[in-house]
Parts: sequence; structure tokens; C-alpha cells
Amino acid sequence: MRTKVSIYYLLFLLLGCPIFSEAQSLDTLDYEVFIQKVITHHPLSQKAKLNDLRAEASIRAARGNFDPVLESSFDEKLYSDKTYYRKSASSLRIPTVAGLDLIAGYEKNSGTYLNPENQTGTNGLWNAGIELNVLQGLLMDEGRTALRQGKAYAAIAEQQKTLQTNDLYFSATEAYLYWANSHEALAIVNESITLAENYFQNTKTSFFNGEKTAIDTVEAYIMWQDRKNLLQSVKSSYTATQKNLENYLWDEEGWYALDQKVPDSLMVITGQGETGDFSLDSLDAHPVLQEARSKVTLMEAERRMKQEKLLPKLKLKYMPLLSPDGEGLPGYNNNDYKWGFSFSFPLLLRGERGNLQLGKVKVMEKQLELENKTIELQNKVLNSLEQIDFLMTQESIQLQNVDGYEKLLWAENEKFKMGESSVFLLNKRQEKYLEGQLKLIDLITKRQLEQLKFRYYTNTLLAPDE
Repeated sequence: MRTKVSIYYLLFLLLGCPIFSEAQSLDTLDYEVFIQKVITHHPLSQKAKLNDLRAEASIRAARGNFDPVLESSFDEKLYSDKTYYRKSASSLRIPTVAGLDLIAGYEKNSGTYLNPENQTGTNGLWNAGIELNVLQGLLMDEGRTALRQGKAYAAIAEQQKTLQTNDLYFSATEAYLYWANSHEALAIVNESITLAENYFQNTKTSFFNGEKTAIDTVEAYIMWQDRKNLLQSVKSSYTATQKNLENYLWDEEGWYALDQKVPDSLMVITGQGETGDFSLDSLDAHPVLQEARSKVTLMEAERRMKQEKLLPKLKLKYMPLLSPDGEGLPGYNNNDYKWGFSFSFPLLLRGERGNLQLGKVKVMEKQLELENKTIELQNKVLNSLEQIDFLMTQESIQLQNVDGYEKLLWAENEKFKMGESSVFLLNKRQEKYLEGQLKLIDLITKRQLEQLKFRYYTNTLLAPDE
């Protein structure tokens, strides 16, 4: 079908339709240059790039749960010229993704009334060991949950960057197409005014020569005024679309005004709308669906942590005690150690079971949202393909109609010159020709917008590299 329509386009250009053959004395704002600057410099594009920093920050914050922690304390009591006790301790704790903590420390305590269990000797006492959650926290804990969620947040941020860039690309291209459409309409109506003015002048001359009646002159004048009135409406639309386009005019120095530039013709922009071969299976990689899947992963990590809360808490701790030898180096004795465990378990688990149920509901909600978005996206793509076919067919038919209207107008004008027609019939021919041209550029614009939507839905918008 694309080949068929391309032939019509070539025929249209060869016919010299004034819509696309208007000589432009003003500078052209090239679409490719325009969209390049939008993607590179527009504030919303810069905002989209901040998602990279958000993703990096999410991962860094999650990994912070496994940062080593250095602790130190000093406690001394002096009373009645006596040192009751002097206690100092330092420790290093290293959490791991395996669910256990590595611990190392040094303490040195002294004093007249020091608790005997705190005695360390004059050289102090080293210790090293592990803490391990045997039940709750063995397979999943807050740190590992945060890391999994951090990765999900980073994936969501990356997908949002793509979506925000696509949104900007879509809206900027849409604004350019509407601007180009109104510019083409302005050229058509201006040509129509020229024709109407010529008819009026010729009718007036014929009236003075006794060939036309006064009422013919009035009718020709009204036709001319109608065209000028239409021009004001088209100018209003052109100004509105131009101002809307200026929202996207940014370069390295910031925002800039349009400065009397004109757009590429609609036909130049057309080549960017090819749909090509497409498979619905490729939609799985769409950022909308990827974002939805990442949210499922996010909720699943939360649910998994809440399920872990159903297990009893049992923490084991084992720490060998290392006494410094004569050279001040810690020495190991398998009879010197500290160990212990702690256990807790809520008997009814109402809070834990309620939270787990809420977690499951959240996962189900996100899964249902994913299914809904998948079907919606598939239907949007299929509908867009159908609409493109319909619009291309309408466009090719309308292209032939405009050619026919132009020929009828030319024939009616020749009859008018020979006195075999009237201003009324000539006006009707011109109206049809004018309406046909305006309808054609509207169809071209609608088709391009639909192709833009198709690429948006299929994530095949080819945003230029910066």
C-alpha cells in the first residue's frame, strides 16, 4: 500500500498542486534540526535524564545497608580520687548479602570497682566472630529486600526516562505537524483570495463593458470578501500553532523565538511515518510494560519480606576472644570465646499475617495492572495500523479528487471567460477546489499523526542521538 500511495504523491507533485509548490522566501525550520534540538536541549529532556541519577542513587542507597559500620565508645567514672572504672571499646561490623554479619573488635577496661565480667587484662582483649539469623532473616532480610527494591526502582527510573523522552518527542512532532498543516492551509487560502480577486476584477471590467450585470459584480465581491474572512480564521490557527511550537524551541543558549521561519512541507515530513513490519511479541520490551513488571517485582520483594516475618527470630552469635601475647599481637585459644543466642516468636502472628495478606493484594493489583496495560497496548497498536490503512486510502482518493476539482475549476473559468458560465458556478467550483485542498492536507496530517502514534505505541520512535 505504501508503494501505491507513493505513486499518488509523485503524481501530485508533478501536477504542481500549489499546496506543496509554494515558493518560500523565508528560512525553513528543518524538522530534523528542530527535533534534534528538542531532544538535546528542552528542559523536559533534561528532566528525563535525571532518571539516570535517580537510578544510580536508588542502587547506592540500597547497597548502603551492607556498608561496614565502625563503632567506638569510652566510659569512665572518677569519684573521691578513685578511678572506679575506665572502659573503652571499638568494633567493626560488616553486613553481608549472605545474611550474616562479620564482627571484629577490641576492648580495654580497668578500674578499682570494675565489674569482673569486664576484665580484659592490661593489654586489652580482641574479639572476632559472626552473627547469623538462623530462621527469620536467613533467606531474606531488610538489607537484601532493600537491595532488590533498589534495583527495581532503578529499572523503573530507566523506563521512565524512555517514556518521558518519547512523550516529548511525540508532543514536539505533533506541534510541528499542526504548524506545518496551518502553514499549508494559509498558502491555499492566499491562493484562493488571489483567484477570487481576479474574478472580481474581471467581472467588474465585464460590467463596465456591458457584458455582466451589477449583481454579478456584487456576487464576485462577496466571494472575494468571504475568502478574506476565511484567511483571518486560518491566520488565527497559524498563530496558535506557531506559538505552541515555540514551547519546544530550545538550544544550547536556552529558549528562542521562531523569527519568521516556515516549516518543511507536509510531504517532507511524511517519510518518517513508515510502519514497517511489526509483531505484537515485540511489545514485551515496551517501557510501559517493563515499568509495570518492575513494579510487580517491587511489590513481590515487599511480600517476600513480610512472609519472612512469619518465622521465629533466632539469632546465633559466636565470638572467639583473642588475648594479646607478649608482643601485643592477638593470640587464639579455643577455650576463650563468647557465644549466645536470642529467640522470639509472637504467638498469634496477627500483625504479620495481616501484613502478608496486604502484600499479596498489592502484588495481585500490580499483576492485574500489567495484564490490563498489555491488552490496552496491543489493541492500540492494532487499531493504529487499521487507522493508518483507512487514512492512506482516503488520502489517495482525496488526492485524485483535488486533481478533478482543479480541472473542473479550470474548465469553468474558461466557460466564464466565454460568457457561458456565471460567478455563482465559478464560486462553487472554487469552493470545492478549496475545500478539497484543505481536506487533503488534513488527511495527510491525520495520517502522519496516526503513524506517529503507532511508533509511540510500539516504542519505535527514533529519537536522535545527542
